[in-house]
Amino acid sequence: MMKALFKKKVNNINPNPTLAIEIKNFTKKFKKFTAVDNINISVKKGKIHGFIGPNGSGKTTTIKSLIGAIIATNGEFYINGLVATSVDAKKAIGYIPENARFPKHLKSLEYLAEMGYLRGIPYKEAKTKARKILVSLNLIKFKSKNPNTFSSGMKKKILLAQALMADPEVLILDEPAANLDPTARQELFNDLIKLRDQGKTILICSHILSELQDIADEITILNYGKIVYYGEVINASHNYFEFTVMEPEMLTKLGQEIKKLGYEIIHQFADSYVIKLNDTKNEIKRIAFAAFEQKIILIGIQPYFTNITKIYDDVVFSNNKNFGQASALVS
Repeated sequence: MMKALFKKKVNNINPNPTLAIEIKNFTKKFKKFTAVDNINISVKKGKIHGFIGPNGSGKTTTIKSLIGAIIATNGEFYINGLVATSVDAKKAIGYIPENARFPKHLKSLEYLAEMGYLRGIPYKEAKTKARKILVSLNLIKFKSKNPNTFSSGMKKKILLAQALMADPEVLILDEPAANLDPTARQELFNDLIKLRDQGKTILICSHILSELQDIADEITILNYGKIVYYGEVINASHNYFEFTVMEPEMLTKLGQEIKKLGYEIIHQFADSYVIKLNDTKNEIKRIAFAAFEQKIILIGIQPYFTNITKIYDDVVFSNNKNFGQASALVS
């Protein structure tokens, strides 16, 4: 067994009661190449936050800088208000890398117990805790087998079990569903939802949009090292409506009318606005009538929910620079 780490304590120097992760003015350069360019990210406590972008957009560089595996060129990182490099901040994190690698000489239960011991848990206690976690993840029958013999899905669950050994408040996952079959992917997501419901904060780095549509509470999209979108994931029950105009030139005028009526624009797309309504039927009539009076032709009024694929296409692939550039303002 290896000597336990994490003995020193530090005081909370930058408290923010609502944020689990805060990244400020982060830049990373590799010689003359700027991989990440002055980004700011805030992840609220108790949320699943999707960190999305094409391959090479800077996602993994950001994640590894957050956990201290890469040295940032510039920027500040905080976990629960603590400087991310501090001992207490590191104790609050559970990290799950994209690729699973395990010692060849350790069985699953032994491996988890050793990892727990490295996080400062007495070995006997760590072994008991490892057993409980294996039970909770339906892996207990594999406790005496080496994880290297497992399927991709089971390896990812062992990594999740490893991350949970120190009962971290924040889980950071780098491409967790890569190479998983649909069943294994769904099982992993069900586990993550349960952990979120228990109060954990989960940051998922991914370029697979479908895996985030049903589980993410918020998303940040990175492209060429810059943030091009941040917003809450809205479902159909939130009373948000999208108003679409016939010609994009009419959009500014519609926005003026919406603001005159006292509504806040939540999202702006190339030819539409999204706003939240309370008295849905009457408020739709008010907005439609105001548009009619100003000769603004509306071709669509429909309930809005976040379509991550559509937003991603708008901000990453569209040639129209106005597509999706407005950040979500939902609190």
